[in-house]
Amino acid sequence: MGFSAKIRNKIRNDPNLPRLGRGVTLGARGLRAGTGKYFSNKLPIIQWISVYNPRWIMDDALAGLSVGMLLIPQALIYSTIAGAPIQQALLASWLPGVIYAFMGTSRELGKFKIPPALAAAVVSFSVGIWSLIFGVLNLGFIFDFLSVPMSLGFTMGTAIVVINSQIPDILGLKGVSPVFTDMMLDIIKKIGETKGITVAIAIASIVLLAGLQFAGNKWGKKNSFVRILAASRHINVLGMFTGISYFVNKDLDLPQWSVLGPIATTPVAAVPNQQILSGLIVSMITLMLSTSLEHVALAKTFAHKGGYKIDQNQEVFSLGIINLVNSFFGALPVGGSDMARASVNATSGSKSPLSGIFSSGMVFVGMYALSNSLKFIPSATVAAVIVVAVFDQMPPQKLIGAFWKISFVDFIQLLIAFNMTMVQSGTLGVIGSLVFMIVYTLMRIMFSRPTGVVSVDLETQFSNNTPPWWAKDDRIPAGTQVFKLETDAIWLNTDRLKRHIMDTVYTYQAGVTQANRIDKDKTWNYRLEKHIATIRKNAGVNDADTFIPRLRVVIIDMTSTSFIDICAIQIFQDIKSDLRLYAGEGVEFRFVGMNKGVKKRFERAGWKMVAKEPEVAVPDLWFDHLPHAIQHVTTAGPGRYDFERVSVDMQKF
Repeated sequence: MGFSAKIRNKIRNDPNLPRLGRGVTLGARGLRAGTGKYFSNKLPIIQWISVYNPRWIMDDALAGLSVGMLLIPQALIYSTIAGAPIQQALLASWLPGVIYAFMGTSRELGKFKIPPALAAAVVSFSVGIWSLIFGVLNLGFIFDFLSVPMSLGFTMGTAIVVINSQIPDILGLKGVSPVFTDMMLDIIKKIGETKGITVAIAIASIVLLAGLQFAGNKWGKKNSFVRILAASRHINVLGMFTGISYFVNKDLDLPQWSVLGPIATTPVAAVPNQQILSGLIVSMITLMLSTSLEHVALAKTFAHKGGYKIDQNQEVFSLGIINLVNSFFGALPVGGSDMARASVNATSGSKSPLSGIFSSGMVFVGMYALSNSLKFIPSATVAAVIVVAVFDQMPPQKLIGAFWKISFVDFIQLLIAFNMTMVQSGTLGVIGSLVFMIVYTLMRIMFSRPTGVVSVDLETQFSNNTPPWWAKDDRIPAGTQVFKLETDAIWLNTDRLKRHIMDTVYTYQAGVTQANRIDKDKTWNYRLEKHIATIRKNAGVNDADTFIPRLRVVIIDMTSTSFIDICAIQIFQDIKSDLRLYAGEGVEFRFVGMNKGVKKRFERAGWKMVAKEPEVAVPDLWFDHLPHAIQHVTTAGPGRYDFERVSVDMQKF
């Protein structure tokens, strides 16, 4: 055998090189097939604008205008803190909304907070470049490390900080430290300087906002006028008190209460200074990561509450485009979405990212046409709007007790994120909680040990009631989808577990007609039918040629799962809700092989699971053996599932 033949033979018999070759081939095919999808994902608006409901435009307009009214006073505050001209802060307020409307995947976000700037254009450019690199390379998966307790702890801490920071404006105090740990001491020291008229304006604003919200909740569904009045409450209250302030203070040298002040400005185009850029660009990766962490953490919280999914890659990519554009206008860098404005956007009824266009338009008009009027916006009213909106959107405090009951470790990581966000920063809160969970996960793996099996265990496991082993010709019944978890279900893999389970069901199981869903229940980016058609095509499943049974039973084999955390429980609950929405309330869930610890964790979370079928509509059952779970027949029969509503002949299988 010649030398070249030996080389070829060695390569052919190598355990890894052939796999590498197949991987490169499949990757090349996937690159060619996925190029169009990749670029369309970078501009999400082209995917959802065709299904956008025109009736939502009023909600988006009201939400966007409400946020725009807040952006102007907040821009003035940020420019003062940063020591930068106000036009840089205003540009950083109106440009992002327009860009995010086309590129963002969160309907509440798209309104960004502005960190202090050393050199606005340079910092914006540097943050933009790094964000763009992460977005283009689809490195958003690193944010899968953000668990539910981390996001909730961060959001709760941020909400407390935001509400606390409005107290000086409500009381009319000046010279109060913006640092959370020093703020209350300064407020106590200056409490004697409280201005009664300012407090009265704030209280009146809060009462009006709460009253309009109550009216909207009680009568909004029955009366269109009340619904619109309630949805526009932020604009109404800000506009009313701005009008009062204008007529009272327009001829006074010193206003009776604190107002916004002059906002007329002219944008100044700028190109990033190359010398400063070369010295800062490498270090700015840390600023990009911190702002992206805060942004994605808040986006995940709002998305979970709103019942939709965000694209982490696209969120980072949009931050890159926004900051790059900002840099060439000399605007301050943006990122780490603002809890106050996101809350106002949510409580105003925003339906899609299009609200950002209206926010930007409001800021732009305020910079020019309305600058002489909007400068009289009372600071106390702005603070009141922020307090009411954030309080409405902050996660409920009872979550702390729920986490304590379900999982002590998850309780600790929530507390770490919550407390560090308050006393340090949101970035350190998320990082501190993440470090704790990484250490805990590694320690748990390090100190894991096998469990010994004795005769008694076998006697109790296998009895006369144990079902026979799976026979050669046995088949899984039509409409039954079986999954086997190969590892523990924890915060690191729960999102991927859900994605795989949902896509498998969508591919091989039929649901109810999705056209029957009420439009108001759909989110702006609802594309389930297109997604199902795509994954079935990729799997070679053709609706016309392949019998696709209606989903009846989902079986999850957890024999290999020794541990789950609260993130996994939440994901299973989401899967259960989503699949019943997809295939009807009659879908039954069966769990197999849960150990005592896993079952106890489910029970502590309030998930009722029974070994025998009870007298309830659709029970969740658990079994010791997979064949038993597959072969179990529900005593109530097919009538329970109301299959006559679906044109699928179950006898055909």
